[in-house]
Amino acid sequence: MASKTFKSAKAPVDPATLRQVAADAGRVLPAAVVPRGSKRVMINVKVSEELARSLAEHAEAEGLTQKQAITRALAAAGLAVQPHDLEDLTPRRRLSTSG
Repeated sequence: MASKTFKSAKAPVDPATLRQVAADAGRVLPAAVVPRGSKRVMINVKVSEELARSLAEHAEAEGLTQKQAITRALAAAGLAVQPHDLEDLTPRRRLSTSG
């Protein structure tokens, strides 16, 4: 019995191929195409202890993360800040059901 070779499931699929597959399957609407976002990278800056403390206090007073406070300031300064960079992405702890 001959073995079949499959394309990698991780290979990117272009929107035209997805539309063709949907058409072949008889669907009215093609499968959703999720645009790829930009890659996230970490930045690290050294500032004075006083500035770091002021940033932490400001963020806490505003109910923000320090990243949100910084990205809002960058947006206010005219830099192009992506909406997801303004979100609080802090992992939340799950509530324990055990007593």
